[in-house]
Amino acid sequence: MKRLVYVLIVLALLLSLSACVKEYLPSQEEESSCSISADYSSFWGTGKAVNVTSADVVDGDTFRLNKEKYRIIGIDTPEVHEGSKPIGMYGEEAEEYFKWFADKFSERYIYEGKDDYGRDLIYLFSSDGSDVYFYEASVTAAGLARPLVYKENAIPELINAIIKAYRCAWENRRGIFSLWDSALILKKGDEWKDKIGKIVWIEDTIEKVYETDDLYIAKGEYSSFIARRDGYEYMFDDFDFYNLKGHKVKVYGELWEYNGHPEIMVRAPFEIVFEH
Repeated sequence: MKRLVYVLIVLALLLSLSACVKEYLPSQEEESSCSISADYSSFWGTGKAVNVTSADVVDGDTFRLNKEKYRIIGIDTPEVHEGSKPIGMYGEEAEEYFKWFADKFSERYIYEGKDDYGRDLIYLFSSDGSDVYFYEASVTAAGLARPLVYKENAIPELINAIIKAYRCAWENRRGIFSLWDSALILKKGDEWKDKIGKIVWIEDTIEKVYETDDLYIAKGEYSSFIARRDGYEYMFDDFDFYNLKGHKVKVYGELWEYNGHPEIMVRAPFEIVFEH
């Protein structure tokens, strides 16, 4: 009897996990509605095979295999382990999405060198025998990843697919954008440190906009918003960060702390709403 109860509990947990992951699965219909479907056969044809099914998954964009560590590039999934960035919302969902993706298909990758941590930098593709899927675009369209571009390994065709997928996730309020209408709005004087890692709105008036070698920075009365220069040309088109100066805005994203004040990294202009 005890064994039967145990089996039933395990089955219930597996069904629950399956239902959770299924909400974020890619499909041809979903990709078509997002306008991110593309012919990735050339990347598949030149890619190197990898058995991701047996990998040790770290999170939605990192895994270990045969003593090597791989970083899937073009995206940034929410953290599931405390580090230089806080643990983020939807990190566990992104991790489970990657595990599902790895188990379902056969994979190949395009190698783009190593990072400062010695990780192999790759773009990841999967095939079910007939269609080829681009992991970075699929997980982003599900709302479980944000674009992260580095010029030295950016392949325009792939980065543009990720950008389109990100817009689709926003338009359809998937994953990280499902909180668009309900996320907490932080204003000057509000307690915010216990919200680090959460998805929020920050409302502030921009007093100064300037650049560094790596960033565009909009400094508000009590917060700051940053955009990476490497991704700016892909994600912001004709948007000018300097036009934020003097305006009251609301910005949507994952809350970070920098030099004792709240900060959000802006990934696309639609995350910025001008207040009137």
